[in-house]
Amino acid sequence: MAGKSKTRAVNGAVSACIAVFFVVHASIGSVMGFVPLSTNFAWAVWLGVGLAAAHVVLCVATSVQQLTDAVRPPSIHKKRHLALKWATGAALFAVAAAHVVVARTAGAHDMLADISGVAVIVALATALAVHLCVGSKSLLKDLNISRSYRTAVRAAACAFAVVFAVAALAGFAIR
Repeated sequence: MAGKSKTRAVNGAVSACIAVFFVVHASIGSVMGFVPLSTNFAWAVWLGVGLAAAHVVLCVATSVQQLTDAVRPPSIHKKRHLALKWATGAALFAVAAAHVVVARTAGAHDMLADISGVAVIVALATALAVHLCVGSKSLLKDLNISRSYRTAVRAAACAFAVVFAVAALAGFAIR
């Protein structure tokens, strides 16, 4: 596997779409904390779930490619980093599943009525930021963008996490 595979390029594009989805979804959710909105956009959530499922499949494929690369076998450092990406992804999945359970139990409009809903949103924003920070170098490489933007991507991920955590807390406080 001498150069970047098409699988990595597709996974980079899917990952970027997921990041945009999370920002849009969280923005709409934040607004719902202050102003009730229509829930007629459930199809958009399923689109995000489909993108996440595609990302997992593509990550399995790229991980196998990386681990079985005869031209450039992965170093122990790359193997550890791959394990870290999978661990942060698994944590993100677990918190996203908790978000779904709380939203289905409390109702999407009432996520911020209880501190457990706020805690899940804060944990979800944090887990996404951590996963993006860990995978930022790979994401930029997959998108054929200079890795010099890694710090900017990490800063943006952390900034969005803080904004959404504060919005969740504010939504809870005004209820």
